[in-house]
Amino acid sequence: MMSPPGGQLSAEACLEGFEERRSRLLEMVATRKPEEAAGALAALELGRDARESNRVLREVSGYFERPDPRGNRHRGEVDFYAFWLCIALRRFESRLEPATCARIRAFVGEHDFCSCWNSENHHLIFRTTRLLLSERWPELHYAAYGCPAAATRDQDLTWLRRFIVHRARFGWGEFDSPIYLVPSWDCLCALHDHAQDAGLRRLAAMMLDLLLADMAVDSLQGMYCGAHGRMYPKHALDHGDEDTLVLQNLHFGLGAPHFAHSANALLCSFRPHPEVVRLALGRRAPYRNRERKHLHNMGDVLPERPLAGSLRKLTWWTPGHVLGCVQHQDAYPDAESGLYAHHQQHEWDLSFAAGGAARLFTHHPGTDGEHNHWTGDRLCGCGRFLQQREALLAIYDIAPDQPCQFIHAHVPRAAFDAVVEEDGWLFVRSGGSAAGLRLLNGYTWTTEGPWSGREVVAPGARHGVVCEVAAIDGDAGFAAFRRELAGNRLDFERERLALAYHSRRNGVLTLARGGPGLVDGQPLDLEHGTYDCPWLRSAWGSGVVGIGEDSDRLVLDFPCAAGGG
Repeated sequence: MMSPPGGQLSAEACLEGFEERRSRLLEMVATRKPEEAAGALAALELGRDARESNRVLREVSGYFERPDPRGNRHRGEVDFYAFWLCIALRRFESRLEPATCARIRAFVGEHDFCSCWNSENHHLIFRTTRLLLSERWPELHYAAYGCPAAATRDQDLTWLRRFIVHRARFGWGEFDSPIYLVPSWDCLCALHDHAQDAGLRRLAAMMLDLLLADMAVDSLQGMYCGAHGRMYPKHALDHGDEDTLVLQNLHFGLGAPHFAHSANALLCSFRPHPEVVRLALGRRAPYRNRERKHLHNMGDVLPERPLAGSLRKLTWWTPGHVLGCVQHQDAYPDAESGLYAHHQQHEWDLSFAAGGAARLFTHHPGTDGEHNHWTGDRLCGCGRFLQQREALLAIYDIAPDQPCQFIHAHVPRAAFDAVVEEDGWLFVRSGGSAAGLRLLNGYTWTTEGPWSGREVVAPGARHGVVCEVAAIDGDAGFAAFRRELAGNRLDFERERLALAYHSRRNGVLTLARGGPGLVDGQPLDLEHGTYDCPWLRSAWGSGVVGIGEDSDRLVLDFPCAAGGG
C-alpha cells in the first residue's frame, strides 16, 4: 500500500506528476456518497453531469429540513455543509442552476451555520465560509446574526489573519492530527483561491507550505508518524486510514490512498514551494525533531487570552522507523480550560517503513469517544513519557475512579516479519528494524474478538513500560539486538512509580511520578522552539519559520506578511 523505501520520486519528477495524481484522486472523490457534497464538486471539476451535481447540492441545502438520527433538529456539524455549498458557489457558479443558487442563498441567509461544536477546525470552517459568502453576497441579510453579510466581512477577515499568525507562532491545538488537519487544509485552500484580500491569500499560502513541511518532517513513506492530537482508533491502528495520506500523495507522490474524503485540496490552485517538496523527499540521515504547541482551550480558540503553558513533543526519524512521543504537557490553569487536555490524543507511537499497520504503542483505554479503547486520555491524563533518540519510557498512574484499571499495547502480529517473546520482552522485527517492548506488570494476549492477535493487556493501576528500536542486519542482527536489550539494566519501583532504564545505545533514561524526566542524570531541555530540527526551525512565538536543509532555504515570515496585507 505504501511507497516502498527508496522508490519515491525526485522533487522534480514529483512536481511534474502533480496533474496526473490530481486527476486520479478526483476520480476517487467523484465516487464518494453524493450527500457528502465532495463527490458533486469533483464531478463538476471533471466536467461530468452538471444536472446531477446540482441535484445533489440542492439536497445538501436541505440539511435543516432533515432531523438527525435521533429525530431532533439541531445545528450539529452544519458548518461542513455550508462550507461545501460555499465552495460550489465560489468555484462553479456558472454551472449552478438558478434553483441551486437560490437554495444555497436560503441555507446561509436563513439559518445559523456555525457548528454546535467548539473545536479549532469548526471555528476556522465557520469564519472561512462566512467571509467568502459575505464577499460574494454582501447584500445578503444573515437572519441568524442580525446583520447584512457585508457587516461581518472585516470581523472575519481580522479573525482569520490573527488565527493563522497565532498558529504559525505557537502551533495548532489539534496538533499533527491525521484527520483534522484536512478540514483546516480545505479552509486554507478556499482562502488561497477565493479571498479578496491579498494579504489573507498570502498568509493562507504560507500556512499551506508550513503544514506540509510540519507533516513531512514526522512522516515516513507518506505515513504520519509519532504523537498526534485528535485522532480516532482507525487512524491509530493503521496509517492507511489517515486522511492526510491524500495530501502526501497529491503533493509528494507518497503512499497509495484507497479513499479520498475531500475535494477542495484537489480543486485548489496551490502548489507547494519546491523546498517543501525537497524536504519531504530528500531526507536520508536520522534526525531529531522537537516541536512545541500551545495549550488549546476550546473556550478561547483564537485565542484572545492565550494560556501560558505548552506541549512539547519529540520525534526521532530514520529511513526504516520513526519513534515519537509527547515529552511534556504543562497543566492547564483551571478545570474548565483543561477539559480539552488529552482529548483523542495519541501520546506515543513507533512506526515502521514496511507498512501502515506495522506500529507499536501503549495506551490507557477508556469507555467514551474522547477517551476510547485506543486513543485519548481525557479527564484522566495518567501517562507520562520520556524519549531519548530510539528509546522510550512510559509510566501510568491510573486513578481509582477510572473504569479501566489496566493498560494495553497495540502489537499486530500479522503486520510484523517476526514476533519473539523472551526474557520478559516482546520483540518484533519489520524489514531492517527491530524493537523491544517491556510491560513491567506482565501481559497477556487478547485471543478473542476484534483485537485477537493485535492486543496485549497489562493489569493494574501503576505501570512501567520500556520500548527501544534500532536498525538491524538480518537474523543475526535481530538475535544480537534481543540479547542486548535483555542485558540492559532496568529498575522499576511500582509503589513510588519510578522507572530507570540503562540503554547501551541511548543512555540512562529515568522517569518518576512528580519528578522531571532525566537523560544521563540531566533534565530535559524543554525550552526549545516551535519547530527544532535540521529541516524546520522557528523560535517559540516568532512566527518566522525556516524550511529546507539546514532550515534556511525558504523563510516564511508570518507577522511580516500579516502586517503587509
